[in-house]
This record gives sequence, C-alpha cells and structure tokens, in this order.
Amino acid sequence: MQQKKKAKKIAPVTKPFMKGSIYDSGTIKSAIYFYFGLLLMVLANLLLGSMAAWDIAWLNIVFNAVLVLMIYAVFYANGANKGTAAVNHGEMMLQRQESGRTVDAKDRAACYHPGKGFLIGVLGSIALLGCAVVLAVTAKLQYSGMGALPSWINTLQRQPEMQAALAYYNQPAVLTVEDITRLLVRLHILPYVNMVGSTNRAGLLLLERLSPVIALLPALSYGLGYTQGVRMRTRVHTDIAAGKRKRAQKERRQRQARVKAAKGPEQLN
Repeated sequence: MQQKKKAKKIAPVTKPFMKGSIYDSGTIKSAIYFYFGLLLMVLANLLLGSMAAWDIAWLNIVFNAVLVLMIYAVFYANGANKGTAAVNHGEMMLQRQESGRTVDAKDRAACYHPGKGFLIGVLGSIALLGCAVVLAVTAKLQYSGMGALPSWINTLQRQPEMQAALAYYNQPAVLTVEDITRLLVRLHILPYVNMVGSTNRAGLLLLERLSPVIALLPALSYGLGYTQGVRMRTRVHTDIAAGKRKRAQKERRQRQARVKAAKGPEQLN
C-alpha cells in the first residue's frame, strides 16, 4: 500500500524588530480611543443586557456571561491589532537603523513594548476606575425605598393632625455621590448586575465592592491581546514564507513539465 507523502510543516519565521518604550507620544491618544471603546461597551450593555430579562436565572447568567466574553474578546482583538502594528513598526525601524539612516526617539519609542498595551488600557479606564473605587469605599447594603402613596391619601394630607405623620413622604430625594457613582459603574458592569440579580442585595453589595477589579478587566484583555503582537507577526512571516515555498514548488513542477514536453515522447527500441 502506497503511503501518501505528508507535506513538510514549515518552521516559524521570525524577524528581528526594534524594542520600544512603555510610553510614547501616541499612548494618550490610544487611551482616549480605549475610553470611547468603554462607552461603546456601555451602549452594548444597555442594548443587549436589557434583553436578558427572563425569569429563568440560569438563562440570564448564560446570556450575560456570553455577552461579557464577547466584549472582552473585542478588546483583546483590538489590543492584538495594536501590538501587531507596533511590532511591524519595530521591524521597519530596525531596517532603517541597519541601513545607516537615523531613527529618532519618537519612532523608537513607538515600537513594541510588552507593557504598553496594559498602560493604554489602565489610562483609558482611569475615569471608570475612579468611580469604581469611590463606590467600593462608600457602598452600603441597599434597601427598598418607600412606595408611592395612594391618591386618596392626598385628602388626609390637608388635615393638620396628619401632616406631621406624612411629612416624610414629601421630602425631596437627595442625590448623593454614592448614587451617582453607582449609576455610572453599574452601566459599565450591567451584565454582572444581571447575573447577580436586582433582588440579591448582598450579591450586589459584593459586586460593588469588587467593581474596581471588574473595571480593569477590559484593560487586562486589551493588554493581553497587545502581547500577542509578536506571535501574530511571526504567523504573518511564516505564511509569507509558506506561500513563497508553494509558488517555488509550482514553478519547478511547471518547468519540469515544459522540459519533458520539449523532449517529446520517448521512442521504444
């Protein structure tokens, strides 16, 4: 039985590149883009997270868990693209340096650094992280507020002896710093709120205490994606080398076929 020839797997092809610094002139700009990504995450939470209003608890958990993973996957992919571009830039700067041309400090700093993606993510999360820290420090167990009075109570409020008893219901609601930070943070972590459940007061309190950690998860995803830049550039070079090898093999077979055709059919003695 004739065995099929297995195609040789080409070894990974890497190219040297210039190393950059953890901070460069474009870091703040990238952090601003990351912040707008967080705002888009809030929009996705509102549009998609609000759909998870089923009475089945496990279905809410599964839906919101998938939503969270999808959002973090987007940040991871964006970080990977940024890291790949930085490695590519480092390759070009190294080639420029080896050719005798000058590489200025700005271009050198913009090259790949494994910690740059994490720095971009943290800087882009500063506003959310600050709110989350304030909420984690000030958060208290939430209790249900007093419900609205029925309409027939209005007649009793006109009576002097009932005004003092019902005065509490007429006090205006005061918006505190805790209320504002809770609203901002919960918009960012809405899928987690849905998974815990609005009636689970102890779970929501724990979630608010852990909100600074949750606030940094998109930055962590972006930073981890950024570190894949070297691997992705290696894959690109490997694919290019594999393509060149296939073309060379195809051209060699075509050459051999032309030579064989030029010789014509072999005559038998």
